[in-house]
Amino acid sequence: MTLFRGDDTMENQGMDNKFKFITVAAARCNQLQRGARPRVETRSHKNATIAQEEVRKGLIEFRVPEDLREGASSTVDTIARGQDAG
Repeated sequence: MTLFRGDDTMENQGMDNKFKFITVAAARCNQLQRGARPRVETRSHKNATIAQEEVRKGLIEFRVPEDLREGASSTVDTIARGQDAG
């Protein structure tokens, strides 16, 4: 499985580099570990794989805090689309 594939869909969502992809997927993985329900049908039981699939499919919205937009950031807020955000 390819970890990061920068296709048109992801670039339209602002997912323009590997670091941002991994940061958003890691934040979503934490939500899944705390009990959030997956947003994709998958055979995988691994939260990291599920989170990556959700990000790739555009099911996870994210925002970078205002004060961190200028410099490098490892903090990203994620919002799962749907009812159970965890």
